Amino acid sequence: IIILSFRNGLLSQTISIETKIGKSSTNYTFIKKNTCSIAFTDKKPDKNDKNILVCIPAAFTNLQNLKVDGIYSVNGKIENKTAINRTLGGVFYCDKTGCKIFQSNKGKLFNDSLLSIAQKNNASFFQQIQCIQDGKAASFSDKKIFQRRGIAILNDNSIAIIESKEAITLKVFSEDLVKLGVKQLIYTDMGSWDEGWYKNPINNKTVIIGQDLSQTSKQSNWVIFKK
Repeated sequence: IIILSFRNGLLSQTISIETKIGKSSTNYTFIKKNTCSIAFTDKKPDKNDKNILVCIPAAFTNLQNLKVDGIYSVNGKIENKTAINRTLGGVFYCDKTGCKIFQSNKGKLFNDSLLSIAQKNNASFFQQIQCIQDGKAASFSDKKIFQRRGIAILNDNSIAIIESKEAITLKVFSEDLVKLGVKQLIYTDMGSWDEGWYKNPINNKTVIIGQDLSQTSKQSNWVIFKK
């Protein structure tokens, strides 16, 4: 494990970076949130904002209208209420109390009761593929290989963004990360939409992540870690 130390000993003020090797021999980067805050937004974050330490695309983007795929919320404002994606079973949810990753029962969970709670608590959420649930990898039969990335809740309840260095299947990604201590994992948009970035905790320089980057201009939503 290689760890980039936090600046000035202030763990609460920055992220930390770890590299780990999975059972499949795949290399993974863990970008750990520590006690920074996390948010979901549909407004493009500014790389020059000193308070934003990490930024990645999150929900898929609908290729027909270049908007967020599925129902979502930003700080309690519900969007795409009539466009629930019934094939995306996972939900990433965050409010002032923390983050949760859970199943939506093919979208049935998005009822008036849940949406009312989200509005009341100024919560943010989006739909995605849940790769790991309660420490168990989901079943995937995919054969396609891509660089993979997701948001994880680890066994110690800490939060990290994790990405593979190599191109792998969702099955390998999920099974490797269970072995590396992930309890819940929600996928995030990749392929040509994969450009993200983080501020190196040693020198504060911006590090671009992703390998394709060709559709960055069409990204519609992001998860950020911020001071």
